[in-house]
Amino acid sequence: MVIYGANFGACTSIITHAALHHRREIVSGFKNLISRKPAFSNSKDIHTRLMKPYREVPEWVYLAVLCAAVGIGAAGIAAYPTHTSPIAVLYGLILAAIFCVPCGIIKATTNVEVPLNILSELFGGLLFPGNANGMNFFKVYGFVTTTQTLRFAQDLKLAHYSHISPWITFNCQMFAILVSSFVCTAILNYQMTDIPDVCISYQNDHFKFTCPNINTAFTSSVLWGTLGPERMFGAGALYNGLLWFFLVGAILPIAFHFLSKKWKVFQHLHAPVFLFGGFSWAPYDFANVWPAVPVAWLFNYYLKRRFLGWWSKYN
Repeated sequence: MVIYGANFGACTSIITHAALHHRREIVSGFKNLISRKPAFSNSKDIHTRLMKPYREVPEWVYLAVLCAAVGIGAAGIAAYPTHTSPIAVLYGLILAAIFCVPCGIIKATTNVEVPLNILSELFGGLLFPGNANGMNFFKVYGFVTTTQTLRFAQDLKLAHYSHISPWITFNCQMFAILVSSFVCTAILNYQMTDIPDVCISYQNDHFKFTCPNINTAFTSSVLWGTLGPERMFGAGALYNGLLWFFLVGAILPIAFHFLSKKWKVFQHLHAPVFLFGGFSWAPYDFANVWPAVPVAWLFNYYLKRRFLGWWSKYN
């Protein structure tokens, strides 16, 4: 429950923090998109100048890939006995559209990616009460789409700094997606049909295919999809109080912002990262977190202040 509360707060803090500290960059990016003006067209950055001779991948190509993926996903849900509606695809994409940019900014500036799995399970359970399949499809197209979008952008960023043509990067990504889709499906089918007692606690194979991570996902499906969030967080429910973390998360970046004007220590407190730390509070203890603290202090405080050249090259 501690992790659930931290996750609720982190999700709303992302929106507030991005609006408070990065609204100008977000607005500028959307203006450039609407005006068809290339981002950083007047940038003096050496990497941007070196990438200018390469032809960019047009937005309509990405739009075509998106439409094809949505169409295939919706058709698959409708054609197979999934016991849910293709509208789950669109609902999930709306969640991804809201959080992709704020999550991407937090990821780019702090290297912390706040997962949306619990938030997507919460909304999926509310939209499809009693339907674990509907909740899972919403989760896939909400949480997983956001995560894969950030991975995709990370690849593009690496290619930008490595001076690789955008079209080469795009083709490599599309080819890898196509191959992995068939390979992963084939492996999954083999595991489910040819490994005796797979994902059962008494599975006796040498590699012990007991599927702990899959069982966790199954438990989440039952908890959020079959039972539903209303039984846990609804009025009078046992964990109803955890919903206050949504408000706490929304207010915390504002509080840090104004407190930083009076006390400088709050300038170093980043609300989404602060709440993200709560993801490790359970089932572990502080001994799992503490060893990283002196290492981080040594490299990112002491060495950075005393030996900036060495830190810039090797850290």
